[in-house]
Amino acid sequence: MAISPHTDSLEARVLRLKTDIWIRYTRASEIRDRLEALLVHPKTHRMPNLAIISETNNGKSMLLNNFYELHPPIQDPASEYTILPVLLVQMPPEPDEGRLYSAMLERLFIEGPPKEPAASKLKRLKEMLTKLQTRMILFDEFSNLLAGSYLKQRKALNGIKYLGNELRIPIVAAGTIETRTALASDPQLANRFTPVTLPRWQDDEEFARLMLSLEPKLGLQQASNLHEEHMTAPLVAASEGLIGEVVTLLRLLAEHAMRSGIEKITEPMLSRDFLRKIGWTRPSERMLIPV
Repeated sequence: MAISPHTDSLEARVLRLKTDIWIRYTRASEIRDRLEALLVHPKTHRMPNLAIISETNNGKSMLLNNFYELHPPIQDPASEYTILPVLLVQMPPEPDEGRLYSAMLERLFIEGPPKEPAASKLKRLKEMLTKLQTRMILFDEFSNLLAGSYLKQRKALNGIKYLGNELRIPIVAAGTIETRTALASDPQLANRFTPVTLPRWQDDEEFARLMLSLEPKLGLQQASNLHEEHMTAPLVAASEGLIGEVVTLLRLLAEHAMRSGIEKITEPMLSRDFLRKIGWTRPSERMLIPV
């Protein structure tokens, strides 16, 4: 049972404020609907794929995790194996074919010999994903692929293409704008990925609706009216329209409001001077701060 913020301890409220939350908004819901459609797509020789393009800290990882949580592993008493509808894996920071397969096997809690050849890992992956009845693979931080040499990129992309073709399941690649560059190195693969974007937020009605849905999750005892124009404009400016920054900023302000006893976020708290006072710097300005 949820504890009322009026009776819960301050530290418990602050701790709860920092937990991950799913924020429903139009664009994320549209992309999640597309993922749902891909998940039930009939098997064909040329499966459709999706590339989710977003700037850093603008909601792509949260979207993937939310979709994964909607389709968790299924324990089937009649089967030797758990059913895994969706495999979510993060592209390794220094990717090559072997590291990519190892990351995927680790997500499946499968170990192998320390110096196992990439071809052997790929074979085991194909067999296990078939047994687990996996219907979709999600790759987060796909743009990490560019950290490898051109030859390593091509081998990793060939492995991804092989799994998609052999298993006849859709592949989803999520990352920054560089994801398009990574996919473009294989024209055949790139042609199969439909790009969708998570753009920066603007000070508009959609952002106001976002604030309406987000404010109750902050757990403050007084209404902040974050959806009103005098509040939305400075929030968009301070976060530079990135949803992850919006959430982080509101958590910071909400914690200050709790600890100070104000119990709401006020317009003066969104001024540049006050934000600097509590340690907030706009994303584009962080690398300019002298050390």
